[in-house]
Amino acid sequence: MSSFHLDAGARLVLDVAFGTAGAMGDEHCGTEYILFGIVATAADEMAELNELFALNTMRVERAVKSLRAHRCTGLDGDEDPPLSTRAEIALYKQPLSGAALRGPFDLLVAILADPRSGAATVLRNLGVRTGEIRRLAELGAAKLNQSEVEGLIAALDRRDDAHRPWWGPSADAPVVRVSLPASKATLLGRSETAVATLDGLVAGPDGFGITVTLTSCDRWMLPPRWEPEETLIPGFGAIHRAAPDVVTIDLRFGDERVVSNRSPSSRWRADEPHEGALVRLGARSVVDERNDRRVAARRAETTDWWVWPLPSDGPLQLVFEWPAEALSGVIDLDAEEINTHAARLRSHR
Repeated sequence: MSSFHLDAGARLVLDVAFGTAGAMGDEHCGTEYILFGIVATAADEMAELNELFALNTMRVERAVKSLRAHRCTGLDGDEDPPLSTRAEIALYKQPLSGAALRGPFDLLVAILADPRSGAATVLRNLGVRTGEIRRLAELGAAKLNQSEVEGLIAALDRRDDAHRPWWGPSADAPVVRVSLPASKATLLGRSETAVATLDGLVAGPDGFGITVTLTSCDRWMLPPRWEPEETLIPGFGAIHRAAPDVVTIDLRFGDERVVSNRSPSSRWRADEPHEGALVRLGARSVVDERNDRRVAARRAETTDWWVWPLPSDGPLQLVFEWPAEALSGVIDLDAEEINTHAARLRSHR
């Protein structure tokens, strides 16, 4: 370890990294373990940086385990595992300040220099912008004084800012309830084992929301999944396959566009898609256990969705299908009423 020219704080980071990699039974101590060591030993400015990005040992450890589960034996070895190639390269990088010894900030800059590193992957999986945290680490490595560091952290602190997704209304934005084809919950489809209903329809200034509920009539062979899993096909990239247990919802607009959950749209994406989006905003599950073994428990699965953009003029259809329980249905919605309410809401902005 002496060949890396580390100060006391950085040596402690590396001690924790080796110990954690060994405890997890990993074959190498990669940059993700150095990141864990940095978070676990953070003090002063580094602790403030971790708090700014909501980094703690529990979150980072879970992300590391998820990333490295395929190569961890789970057995604590007698000796520390060797450094990975990226980790070794990072530890030999020259400090930005030109100091003789590397500190924790220098280590953080070095392990994030390669966007393919385990540390960078862990941070991305935790929702951290690696470029942003690396820039702050560079400033910390440059030995800024306390007031300069505090000023930079305060300028970048967005913890109290309201999150504003592009596709839906803000938390305080008004929505208007739209009448359903029936005066109450509208039947989407029925099979021997399940009933699907449309329980709610609301209009916003730029989109509309729907609430769908699945209720069991008997035991389900497979519980419903509301989004298909992503599968990586060599040579073709990632695709989404709708297995029989996946509930599919299609909104068919009058101009022949289709908005569907067959290709899930992330709720947290920052860029606006070129096509429409059907985004799952929430889900609730209720199980009604009966005091009778002859009667199956009654289950109800409810999901809320936001549809963007508003429908075009003409017919609007909601097509519902759940192959696992032979359940399907089609209903017509009033696109004109949705657009009328949306225009009224926009006029009051």
